[in-house]
Amino acid sequence: MAVDHVSALKRSRAKLIEQRRVLVKRDCSSDRNEGYSERIVAIQAAIEATDRAILDEETALTQLVEASVAAE
Repeated sequence: MAVDHVSALKRSRAKLIEQRRVLVKRDCSSDRNEGYSERIVAIQAAIEATDRAILDEETALTQLVEASVAAE
């Protein structure tokens, strides 16, 4: 189950990175930079939160496997 969560989180992270790249490309090529910093900061914060969630799920999965092995 944790594996499914990790996979979903990694897909979400990839989408966030793509959003950041599109934003940078679009806003760097135009004079319309209103709110640019706020959008970049929000996307980057979401990426970092997703990274923490991935680490948390991977840690939980490792603990689950270790507990299962210890129980045998």
